[in-house]
Amino acid sequence: MLIAEELLLLAHDDLRTGPSVFDDAPYRLAGALLVELVIAGRISLPPAPGGDEQVVVLDRTPTGRRQLDEVLDLAAAAPRRAPELVDVLARRVERPLLDGLVAQALLRREDRAVWGVLRSTRWRTVDGPVVTALRRRVHGVLLDGAVPGDRTAALLTLAEGSGWLRPRVPRERRREADTRMHELATSWWRGSPVREGAGAVASAVVGVVGSAALVLPAGT
Repeated sequence: MLIAEELLLLAHDDLRTGPSVFDDAPYRLAGALLVELVIAGRISLPPAPGGDEQVVVLDRTPTGRRQLDEVLDLAAAAPRRAPELVDVLARRVERPLLDGLVAQALLRREDRAVWGVLRSTRWRTVDGPVVTALRRRVHGVLLDGAVPGDRTAALLTLAEGSGWLRPRVPRERRREADTRMHELATSWWRGSPVREGAGAVASAVVGVVGSAALVLPAGT
């Protein structure tokens, strides 16, 4: 499962309302696709003066996942910095991922009328072994001291500040979970070129979200 798909399962937990139309979920998802490719060794972000790293494609061999292959094609088409790619991808990334999770029976779509006039669509997780295992893994890292692998560290870093995990954390331990997520976001990405590249993407997501707050990407 893609890191971006896991993010969506956390975002649309059936204990919360799910991202609103003004949410920054699309930017986090775009960053998750880039991080996935960094971890897989398909792209890199070589250090550059002033932190102006451009995304470099290392391997364009098809991954078997359409979303990742489209990111590779986009990154190879023209030189772009990570924030630029995050911004472009955010306009097209969310709905295909949602539809894919529905097809896998991991999300369900709920269409309803608001005040009998306006149509509203909500997405809800479908409880099962995949969702249960994801929640258990996240809980283990945040509250039980488990050491995350790169993918889980990326997942939690990209979810930091979203509030998506709070419904599954006991109220009295939410400060502890928030502290652990912040520690991962600030320290995990040191020590290897792959981690540093993924950390650069995560930083780009934070920057784009800050500059594009309340801007609704097309297609959501």
